[in-house]
Amino acid sequence: MITLFVIGILILSIKLIVLACKATWGMAKALLFIIGLPVILIGLLIAGFISLAAPLLIITLIAVFIWSFAKQY
Repeated sequence: MITLFVIGILILSIKLIVLACKATWGMAKALLFIIGLPVILIGLLIAGFISLAAPLLIITLIAVFIWSFAKQY
């Protein structure tokens, strides 16, 4: 009986670790998408690469607004 308990606890622990890794990866992607990419694009804009940065910045801003509104519903 103790063997089954130990096996169950091990399986539960492994599943919780996998869930934590997935949640961390998802939060990191969201954080980089919302904060990291616009900061890089604004840096490009300041550095003078307007022809490259301006369209990407507009697309990113539209995507962030759509993503934030879609997340509410």
